[in-house]
Amino acid sequence: MTSAARVVIPAFQRELDPLLLVPARFFVACLLADAKWHEDVAVRRTLRLGERGFASHAEWLRAAGYLEIRTEGHRTKLRLSPLGLDRLTDHVAAFKRVTGTAAELVAAARRAARKLCR
Repeated sequence: MTSAARVVIPAFQRELDPLLLVPARFFVACLLADAKWHEDVAVRRTLRLGERGFASHAEWLRAAGYLEIRTEGHRTKLRLSPLGLDRLTDHVAAFKRVTGTAAELVAAARRAARKLCR
């Protein structure tokens, strides 16, 4: 592949975390951004997720090292790991750039459409 044919991937696209592009995982991480221990039931209820679906998302985050899980008797507690907090912060910053670019593109398209209608 020549350098002219090489696909250029914008920086924000490289910085978006594929794991956090799934809304349920993203919201779990957001709820746990304080890095404190939270009961899984409370997080699940806040997000209105079923037990199975929630467990699957939590496992994906745990396997990636973003989430720490501990059991205390019959209770399961979760917290975002330092890695998880770093990845969430980077993801949110990249997403902010994506939405800013999208807003600029939409505004430019609307201005162009208005000029055509005149």
